[in-house]
Amino acid sequence: MGMFDEVLNNVGEPYKGGGKGFDYGTHEVIIGMIEPQQKKTKNNPNAEVIVVTVYDPDAEDRTAEATLYFHTEGGARMSITKILGIMVHNVGEEKKEKVRELGKKLFGSITDPTEARNVAAKLMMDKFMGSTSKPGYKAFLFVDPQGKYKTSSYGDVWHYAYEDPNADDRAEKASDIQDDIKNGESVPAEDIPNFDDL
Repeated sequence: MGMFDEVLNNVGEPYKGGGKGFDYGTHEVIIGMIEPQQKKTKNNPNAEVIVVTVYDPDAEDRTAEATLYFHTEGGARMSITKILGIMVHNVGEEKKEKVRELGKKLFGSITDPTEARNVAAKLMMDKFMGSTSKPGYKAFLFVDPQGKYKTSSYGDVWHYAYEDPNADDRAEKASDIQDDIKNGESVPAEDIPNFDDL
């Protein structure tokens, strides 16, 4: 049996595989893995980041990645806001102030985004990751699939249920495209993939 047997037997048929990504919107997820690394961005070939893998608590094979950026002061501030926010939302009321104090102790004197990334990664690995007896910390994943895709395995991790300020516009555009397809009308050229290179 070959790796592409299923694909080759179903050429031209609607795609039935996959489905392991997340639909558009905000989803409650569990933190599964934390990986500090360097990632190429538009302005920095070696941006310091933490890649967070999350999973759906009701379907563990549905996973996604989110990236916390530490290559600028602004990115580091937003990432630390999310990390400490996730911690606060995962502890009981009696421990929330201790988390705030820990945040001040760990990050209060840091002036270098890379150092902040290293401290944040260690904190997340120590606190966020679950064990066989206890799942990892809960968070929220905001997903916005692009192009013709209905799901995505990439999103933005948050400490609260993020509301997209452009949700109504996106939903209306998606609905218009679906109506055009159903009515046999042409879809705008920018929404169709380029197949010239085939």
